[in-house]
Amino acid sequence: MDFGLLVLLRERWFARRIVKRLLKSYSAVRADKPQLSGTPLYRELLLHSGAVDATQVNRWLVDAEDSVDAWTAPGRELGLREVAHFLVMSRYQDKGKQGARVSFSAIVNALIPEHL
Repeated sequence: MDFGLLVLLRERWFARRIVKRLLKSYSAVRADKPQLSGTPLYRELLLHSGAVDATQVNRWLVDAEDSVDAWTAPGRELGLREVAHFLVMSRYQDKGKQGARVSFSAIVNALIPEHL
């Protein structure tokens, strides 16, 4: 198998695994706490999924929100797609990687409906 293709497949699998885990947590948290929305909901999702440590979740959400300001139109709020994209990118960079070959944004957008 071509090494480049293998890298693409690994990156795609990596992103899909993170997003699917977050979506599973979304279903569980929404069922348990339907009144939550916005940042409190995302905090619960990240904690439920185990994606972010409880001691770091507030700082992580601030960083995610700052990141949204950097790569979206002004006035856009933090949404589930943005949280998922930031999570994928953060985890990818945590592995010491830079410059993914796949579009993490396209993967996130394909898996998470816009209305969430």
